[in-house]
Amino acid sequence: MTTLTKVLGHGAVAMAMALSLTACNWGDEVIDEIGTDDPTTDPVDPDPVDPAPVDLSGLPAANSALSTTSPEGIWMLIATENSTLPNDADSMNPFNFTSTSRELVAISANADGIYTVTRCESGWRDAYTLTATADGYTATLSETTAADSSGVSYTTDTNFTVAYSSDFQTLTVNGSAITTPVGENLTLAIEGVKVSDSTDFSAAPELTYTYNLDYTNLGTAGEQTSAIAQCIGVQTATKTTEQSNDVWQVDQSEYTFYNASNQQLQYYRFDQNIDGVITNTLGATINTAAVTTLYINTCNDTEPDCNAAANWTEAISNDATTVAFDVNYEVVNNDYVINPLALTPFTAFLWPHDGDFMHGAASVVINPVAP
Repeated sequence: MTTLTKVLGHGAVAMAMALSLTACNWGDEVIDEIGTDDPTTDPVDPDPVDPAPVDLSGLPAANSALSTTSPEGIWMLIATENSTLPNDADSMNPFNFTSTSRELVAISANADGIYTVTRCESGWRDAYTLTATADGYTATLSETTAADSSGVSYTTDTNFTVAYSSDFQTLTVNGSAITTPVGENLTLAIEGVKVSDSTDFSAAPELTYTYNLDYTNLGTAGEQTSAIAQCIGVQTATKTTEQSNDVWQVDQSEYTFYNASNQQLQYYRFDQNIDGVITNTLGATINTAAVTTLYINTCNDTEPDCNAAANWTEAISNDATTVAFDVNYEVVNNDYVINPLALTPFTAFLWPHDGDFMHGAASVVINPVAP
């Protein structure tokens, strides 16, 4: 997976989309020709579950009681990512991409004293080169793929700049990922407001934080009623064709939690219309000290048994005072639900059991500021 995918990126989407056995690949990989249907006569079916709204109308007001000497603390971020139109020679990414997200994250200084912005995007944990600036820092990363069948390799250069306000109450991030020799360019813009001086979600007086993970995996039950949060985020995104003779659309939602040990709990779903075929994908990932697993269920809309093989319920809060998700994913029939880690004879024991489930909930509410 390249930097273009990972940084301005799509979390677990790349793996799940590959496993959905369609011709549409995420990131900067080649997208095969997949149809000529007219979108006006072949509309995308309504989502079986309405996507969580992403309200970017504003952030919470700055809290004048917070420290003005350091950006350390918990921040609310709202982010937008967009593609720019590739040139006519672009065969790598013939699509438009746009995403919006809201996150609550902990920001602290690294070993070099740079206050680094973390996010629920896994690519923000890559080995960037960081350079301190007068009001923040810059981050750069360059990755080159192996040569493809035609002998061409592609390089993606990712750059972003973090700038804190002089009173450390707000921040902005601007960045881009550019692929050469030809490829889609992505732009990133983030705005943020500090909501607590504490980096501990559970101890911050300005926040009410809850977490719960209840699961049965491979017949073994477990529950976690607390975890040290690093970020909690909700993201929605859409990819659509740019070519009139190659019509498709993918709508994506992700609900993500990272703990302080860089371990992840994530739920994701995407609904795609490719050449008039509607496909729905559900996925859940648990990575904790106690269990690591990944379940995926992908079906088109003409497969009722497949669609009934996984139960999914969700409750999402996403506004200027709250970021929260409560999602339950249950395996009903493992003839259709897979664990990608079980695809070799040596790991076949990881195949899901009927009745396995992952119920995870994380919530952060910003308490009202006293007058």
